Amino acid sequence: MITDEIVVVTGVTSGIGLACARQLIEQGNKVVGIGRRQERLHILGDELGGNFLPLSCDVRDLQKLQEKLASLPAEFAGVSKLINNAGLLQGQGSLLEVSDEQVATMLDTNVHGLLAVTRALLPRLIDSGRGHIVNLSSIAAHYHYAGGHVYAASKAFVEHFGQCLRTELVGKRVRLTNVAPGKTRSEFTLVQHAGDQARANQAYSNITPLEPEDVAEAVLWALRQPVHVNINSIELMPADQQLSYR
Repeated sequence: MITDEIVVVTGVTSGIGLACARQLIEQGNKVVGIGRRQERLHILGDELGGNFLPLSCDVRDLQKLQEKLASLPAEFAGVSKLINNAGLLQGQGSLLEVSDEQVATMLDTNVHGLLAVTRALLPRLIDSGRGHIVNLSSIAAHYHYAGGHVYAASKAFVEHFGQCLRTELVGKRVRLTNVAPGKTRSEFTLVQHAGDQARANQAYSNITPLEPEDVAEAVLWALRQPVHVNINSIELMPADQQLSYR
C-alpha cells in the first residue's frame, strides 16, 4: 500500500486518472487533480474530501499550468509522485483525413502537456527524496496499426521520453514507470468519436475491455514497490484482445 504521499494526477476527471485518484485517497494519500472540466472537479472535491485539491487547467495551457503548480498550498506542496495520465485521440482514418486542429490537439496534449507537467514538478520530486513518475502510454506505442499515425507516434514519444529521462534520474531518488494499457472502457473513445456514444460503445462490442480500476491497480502496484525497485514498464490488455491495437 502507498500512503502519506502527495500525488499529482493529470486528466483526473474521468477514466484511469479518476480511478487512480480514488484509490490513492482511499489509501490515505493526498491528490492534486488536474483537469479541464471545472464542474466535474467540483463534484470530485465533494466526493473525495479535503485530501483532494482540484486544479482547473488544460495541460496545453503552459503558462497557467506552471503558475498553478508553482503556487500549490503548503499542505499540498510536497509532491512526491506524478501520474501523467492526460491524453487523447481525435479523428479517424488516414493521415490526410485528420484535421490540422486534431493533430495539434493530440500533440499538444500527449506530448507538450506531459513535458510541461514533468518539467514543472521534477524539482519537487527530486527534493522529496522518494519521487516517482508514472507515464500512461498505450500499447499503440508498441504495435503499429492503420490509422494510428499521430496518436500512436505521440505515445511512442511518451515511452521513449520516459526511458531516456529514467537514465537522468539514476542517483536522484526519482523512479519512472511507463504503463501501456490496451483497450480500456472510458471516455477516451467518446472523445475520439466526437461525442457519438453509439459509435464509442461499438469499440467494445467484441471484447471485454479493461476497466479504469484495472489500470489504476497496475499504477499503484508500481508506486508501492520498495524504493530500491524500479518497475520500468508495464503492458496490460484485455485477455481476449489480440496482440495488436485493434
